[in-house]
Amino acid sequence: MNEDILKLKIEQIKWETPDTATFYLSNTTGEPIPYKAGQFITLIFNHRNEEIRRSYSLSSSPDEELLSITVKRITNGEISRFMLAKEHPGDVLTALAPAGRFNITKFEQEKDILLFAGGSGITPIFSQLKYILGRPGKSRLTLIYSSQDDESVLFKTELDELTAKHTGRFTVIYLISSKGNRLNTDRVETLTRQLVQHDLKKAEFYLCGPFPYMRMIRFALVYMGIDPGQIRRENFVLETVSVTSSMINFPPRNIRIKFKNEVHDLAVGENQSILQAALQNNVPLPYSCRNGVCSTCTAKCTSGKIEMVKNDVLTDADMAEGWILTCTGHPISDDVSISFGE
Repeated sequence: MNEDILKLKIEQIKWETPDTATFYLSNTTGEPIPYKAGQFITLIFNHRNEEIRRSYSLSSSPDEELLSITVKRITNGEISRFMLAKEHPGDVLTALAPAGRFNITKFEQEKDILLFAGGSGITPIFSQLKYILGRPGKSRLTLIYSSQDDESVLFKTELDELTAKHTGRFTVIYLISSKGNRLNTDRVETLTRQLVQHDLKKAEFYLCGPFPYMRMIRFALVYMGIDPGQIRRENFVLETVSVTSSMINFPPRNIRIKFKNEVHDLAVGENQSILQAALQNNVPLPYSCRNGVCSTCTAKCTSGKIEMVKNDVLTDADMAEGWILTCTGHPISDDVSISFGE
């Protein structure tokens, strides 16, 4: 395994709710770990003689000394149950370097930023709120946070403190399903029109939560005329790993991969993804979900054409810049070159 592997020591575990805990982590080398607010780390476990990878959003801000991830027990979630029951302070976790493209930028500008979080989807949004509100800016941030009940609201004390400290710049709206405050398409449109004070065409929307929740919000926003390019989503839980299949037949192709200052010329077999071909040839590209939803395997296509059979993370703007997912990407021309680290 030659990937950029981190060894992270668990310094502290803080229980947020009976089924959710925050793990505070330090780098065993003592070196700082650079990352952007809203990114995630991929943990690597050897479980029953099988390598299993799981991605967890960072709840910490880059301004904080320790990294932190907040883990919720998932029904039938083997790894989340293991983390919460078996890991203790002093234990060391194996992880890939932080990755992800769910990042709010240009928050200094005068615009509205609406953040929709469902359940544990608050985690990467909480990271970004702490980072942004620690800096000057003219953007107005509103968090619409949906939870099942009062007891399941994560980071409430910290969010209320941020609201009090940044009156006029940051607002939180708590929606509690058990009290009848459930988000639906009509309410998404109503809240958006009420909350956006600047130009609606310049507003930005960040969604994180269960897939049906994000799909509903995105549908409501697009239906009311919001450009899809103004909307970003983050798939925050990846407990089930499956390899995407396709009805399309992809013939064998040759590709060139630039990775860690080395060039690899590889043959990609029939219906093989770029990631599968690389790993088969002992080129240890980074990956986590293998299903087009987490962006760990993102690379830039510098020549040729690649078709992705599934993509739940890259926007049209990302793809226009050449970004692709190697886990679901297939070369469809013979002059494909991709590179990492640009």
